[in-house]
Amino acid sequence: MNPMSKKRVLIVKLGGSIVTLKHLGRPAIRRAHASKIASVLKKQYDSKKHSLILIHGAGSFGHLHAHRHGLALGTKDQPQKTFRAVENQALDARLNAELTTLFVKAGLPVVGLPTRTIAKNNTGKLSSLDTQSIESALSVGAIPLLHGDMVFDTTWGLSVCSGDVLVPELAHRFSAESVFFASDVDGIYTKDPHQYRDAILIQETTLEEISRGTIQMGKSHNIDVTGGLSKKFSLFHKMPSLKEIHLFNGLKPKNFSSIFDQRKFFGTTIVVKK
Repeated sequence: MNPMSKKRVLIVKLGGSIVTLKHLGRPAIRRAHASKIASVLKKQYDSKKHSLILIHGAGSFGHLHAHRHGLALGTKDQPQKTFRAVENQALDARLNAELTTLFVKAGLPVVGLPTRTIAKNNTGKLSSLDTQSIESALSVGAIPLLHGDMVFDTTWGLSVCSGDVLVPELAHRFSAESVFFASDVDGIYTKDPHQYRDAILIQETTLEEISRGTIQMGKSHNIDVTGGLSKKFSLFHKMPSLKEIHLFNGLKPKNFSSIFDQRKFFGTTIVVKK
């Protein structure tokens, strides 16, 4: 039995564009904004009612670095790429540590958990994830904060483990009914709303429609070495507990209250099962 079954499990992915300034082309944290997000979460979070797991993207830290040094296909046996991969890990660790500090200062019991210490890939795909540390944190009312990272790969040396991949895996492991993705737009659009004024917000769709290609989703305007969110939706199939996937604008701090009260939700809801 899931040790968290008596609580509502909430899994939230903070996109790299939410916690960092991706457009600057150098590592930069949205400190003031992250603190506002933490304040909203602090008002709503109740450790007696909720088991909250946070995952953040690598943004202007790891993502840009991985793209710049061609790490998407792993390091294999290239010493120079191995150095770049561990350099990438250091960037990710710095971002995770600083975000953890900001959340703790806001009064949230957040504990940073480096993904590379609990996850392993094989040919660029997640092959194992040790959740004991996550379970331990949740059991005492703490909030684990994981992140996209360079992890060891049994075939490719080191490769990218995206936060978008961690979300469905954790949703499955902890029997979550809903998961949330916070990005820099209101949800899924027919086109990139940053580039097209006639882009239309898709407020509700189904996982089946996305799988069939019935829904045409716009591509991200930001660099994403893991292939973009649309490629990750297939990982949400065949989860008995999961009912909905929610995507919302994380640049509006008040929107984070909808994680706890979905009656206030504005964005895109992907119905997994009714």
